[in-house]
Amino acid sequence: MAVARTGLPLSPLRSLLFVPGIRAELVEKALATGVDALVLDLEDSVPPPRREEARANVAAVLARYPDRLTFIRINHPSEGELEQDLSVLAPHPMQGLMAPKVDGPGDIAEIDARLSAFERAAGLEPYAISLMVVIETALGLRNFYDTVASTPRVRGAGLATANEGDLMADLGAQWTPEGEALAYARGKFVVDGRATKGMVLFDGPLIDIQDTAGLERESRLARRLGFDGKVAIHPRQVATIHEAFSVSAQEVARARHLIEVFREAEAKGLGAVQVDGTMVDYANVRRAERILALAGLPVTP
Repeated sequence: MAVARTGLPLSPLRSLLFVPGIRAELVEKALATGVDALVLDLEDSVPPPRREEARANVAAVLARYPDRLTFIRINHPSEGELEQDLSVLAPHPMQGLMAPKVDGPGDIAEIDARLSAFERAAGLEPYAISLMVVIETALGLRNFYDTVASTPRVRGAGLATANEGDLMADLGAQWTPEGEALAYARGKFVVDGRATKGMVLFDGPLIDIQDTAGLERESRLARRLGFDGKVAIHPRQVATIHEAFSVSAQEVARARHLIEVFREAEAKGLGAVQVDGTMVDYANVRRAERILALAGLPVTP
C-alpha cells in the first residue's frame, strides 16, 4: 500500500547540482546556474579528516539561504557519524537529506527517527524535512519499493546510473552511451517509484563533464522513461538538463487543446473523443494535466 507523501513539495524539480562541503566558495557559482536544488556533500567528495570543516560550511550555507531548496548528502549511518551530520540542520523546512547507498528500509529507519525528533525540537511540522534515497546496488534496487513505502518522509530518489559507478560495478555490467545495461534498472526504478505515489525520481550523473551531446542523450532518454530530472556534477551541465526536462511550448499547446476538446465532449456525455486523429479518454487527460502542472500552469477547466 502506498503511503501518503507529506512535507516539502519537491515537484517539479529537474536538476540537482552537487557541491562538495569543503568547497563553500562554489555555492554562489552553483546558484547562478539556476539549478533547481543544490546538494551539499558530506560524503564521497569529502576526505574523512575534513568532515568537520565540511559540516561547518554546510551549516553556514543552510542558515544563509533559508529560501533555497538544499539537500545534504550525509554519510551512511553505518559510518557512525549520523549525529554529527545532522548537526548541520537549520530550523527551516527548505532543506532535505540525501541518504547514499540505501539497500533497504533498515538503512533509513534511524535517519527518519532522528529527523522526527529534530522537527519537534525546532517547531517544524512532522515530515517537514524530506529524505531522498540513492540506490547504488543491486540489493538496493531489489528492495527499492519497500524502502520508499516504509515512511512518507522519502519524497525523492536517485538511481546511480553513472558510468563506472557503484551500481555498474555491482551489476558487473558494461556501460555504453546507449544505456543497454541499465535498461531494466531504470525501468524498475521508475515503476517502483511511481507505485508509491508522490515521488520525484532522478537519473544519475554523466561523469564526463565535457560530453554535452552525451548528457543531452542521457537526459532525453531518462525523461522518456519517466524520470523527473537528472543529477549534475558541474555547473555547465545544468542548462542541458533543464532543456531536456522542461515542458516545451508545443507540449503545453497540445495539452491545452486536448483537455479543451475532451471537456467539451464530456459535457455532451461522452467519455472518449477523437483529437487530431487520435482517440482520447480520461487517461490522456490526466497526462495532459500533468504536463501543464510540470510547466507551472493551471489546468484548463
